[in-house]
Amino acid sequence: MTKLAVGVLVLLAIYLLFTYVFPIFGDIVSGIPRYIMPFVLALFFALLIEPSIRFMEKRLKMGRGIATLLSMFLVLGSLGFAFVYLIPRLINELISIYHLISLNSGELVTRILDGFQQAQLFYGQLNLPVDLENSLQTSLGQALSGTEEMLNSIVNSLITVMANVPGYFIFLMIAIVATYYMAHERPEIKAWFLESLPHSWEGKTQTIASNLIAALLGFIKAQFILVSITGLQTIIGLKIIGAEYALTIGILTGLLDILPILGPGLIFIPWGIFSLFSGEVGFGVALLILYAIIVIVRYIIEPRIIGNNIGLHPLVTLVSLYIGLKVAGVIGMLLGPILIIVVLACFRAGVFDRWLWNRND
Repeated sequence: MTKLAVGVLVLLAIYLLFTYVFPIFGDIVSGIPRYIMPFVLALFFALLIEPSIRFMEKRLKMGRGIATLLSMFLVLGSLGFAFVYLIPRLINELISIYHLISLNSGELVTRILDGFQQAQLFYGQLNLPVDLENSLQTSLGQALSGTEEMLNSIVNSLITVMANVPGYFIFLMIAIVATYYMAHERPEIKAWFLESLPHSWEGKTQTIASNLIAALLGFIKAQFILVSITGLQTIIGLKIIGAEYALTIGILTGLLDILPILGPGLIFIPWGIFSLFSGEVGFGVALLILYAIIVIVRYIIEPRIIGNNIGLHPLVTLVSLYIGLKVAGVIGMLLGPILIIVVLACFRAGVFDRWLWNRND
């Protein structure tokens, strides 16, 4: 497969990420006042490392303070590795793709038009007028120019983020210190919060909160596992078939996997079809087979992984995913299992007991 086609697919993945995936999280984050963001981030990390802290306390007989420090070191070390190793490599590969497309945009347009001509010969019924072909060529040229500008903007944004790391130092230090105190003092904070509530609320609040926190962390863990599996499958598969930029495409494909149903297909299907029309039949078939494997693995493991991590039976998880998709689209599919957890937590806490009792009367 030519590097040009790979470059176009990488750009498509980046466009989809910035258009559909990141805005979802951006809308959520934008609603949080900036002055409490370090503490929101600290609360998230404190909840995230709590299972590790408990494991070290119970199994390794460590004090909570030492267990908290070690858990934070593991998490921050992993994030630091990703930032120092992966992001610069992604930037370098994106810059390479940008230069590649800038130098060979004319060849790419010719290849795409050749693909249409081969499709016309294959089917025998597609008679494209000359004016349509000329219009198509002009549109493709404009699309490539816009693509170059978009990629240049993305690369510059990533470089700017890395250059502004020192400016985020105070923010990060406050978040790290707050994470330690929230994780280390969690039992005391929890006890203080429950004491502040009316006595009749204490049991219900504790039941609902514990169920929701466990479900939220489990859902995040499940999504991380699914994204990681998809990314690793993509990287390994692309390495096997000899594709360029396997790491970058694998990471982008994994992130796109957050979008249910669509996900990797937004990259693999057009890439595979383009390869077939470009005469690289073996490579195109290999791409489509790799995509089929990724989809099959995803559909087999998704209900079980999500169900096991949020405490639902795989069948219930599958039903909630499907109903959520039908009711609210992609967002509904993401939030369907969480909504089931909320309802079950309220039932376990007896929130609906009075209403159900009155109905029975």
